[in-house]
Amino acid sequence: MTRPSIFSRFLKADGSLPLARQLSLTLALIFVAATLVAGVLLHVIFSAQASAQIERQSQFFMDSMLAVREYTSRQVNPIVAPLNDQGTEFRPEAVPSYAATSVFSYLRSNPAYQSFSYREATLNPTNLKDKADGEETQIVEAFKADPSLKVLSGNRTMALGTFHYVAKPIRITKASCLVCHSTPERAPKSQLLTYGNSNGFGWGLDEIVGAQIVTVPIEEIENARHQSLVITSGLIIVAFTLVGLVTNAVLKRLILRPMRAMSLKADEASVTPGTVEFGERRRADEIGLLARSFERMKQSLVISMQMLKDRQP
Repeated sequence: MTRPSIFSRFLKADGSLPLARQLSLTLALIFVAATLVAGVLLHVIFSAQASAQIERQSQFFMDSMLAVREYTSRQVNPIVAPLNDQGTEFRPEAVPSYAATSVFSYLRSNPAYQSFSYREATLNPTNLKDKADGEETQIVEAFKADPSLKVLSGNRTMALGTFHYVAKPIRITKASCLVCHSTPERAPKSQLLTYGNSNGFGWGLDEIVGAQIVTVPIEEIENARHQSLVITSGLIIVAFTLVGLVTNAVLKRLILRPMRAMSLKADEASVTPGTVEFGERRRADEIGLLARSFERMKQSLVISMQMLKDRQP
């Protein structure tokens, strides 16, 4: 024996439930199912949009810092580097990584970007502030293990929350970089006076020595995604509820009330057919068709009752 489906349980074709209740239950079932499906789809769409937004932000800041590095390397370094060779005070403005981190620190003075960060983490830095921590070391080692790898991205859990990061390898591609990072003998005296001769040396051409890492906060974007999902879902529920109420009211007005009225008239016509008038027969819809059928039945009943009266002595 076939088991009845959930839908058929609501639609009692045997007439055991009033039509008004069946319509209300059917609309409620449809709207609940549609709301659940819409909620799942919106969650998937908004999550994808939030991930894309996080990725775009990370990539934008990474590209911006790369532009700062390139500008420093081409425009600033040729001017400032000779000063480091001649003087006793080292001018870090000649170093592309210093320029990028300095620009980013000014950017973070804007409250909108306080949670963002930019690091040029290296395994053997000249300035120990740039020393890679445990997770950063893993990122650098991943680049060293696969030199063809151009970008790494993922999430990092930090003290202030969860952040999305985008990392690119720092590769020594210019021989001019080795002036400061090959041996202490080649380094400017001002650099040795400032940072000493123990760190930041032994680098080689085409070697990956670190990673540029941009981190952007996830929490704010996730909160915005959740808020958008709640608002949109709420609007969908309100819209479905209004549609259900209006549909129910229209069906009652166009179908259920005329049918009840004709049912009462049919009961009255079974007793006194001559006094009943099916005014709905003028309608052009199915209600009118049903009313005209009742009208013909009434006329037949009137004729039959009259014939019975005429046969009585």
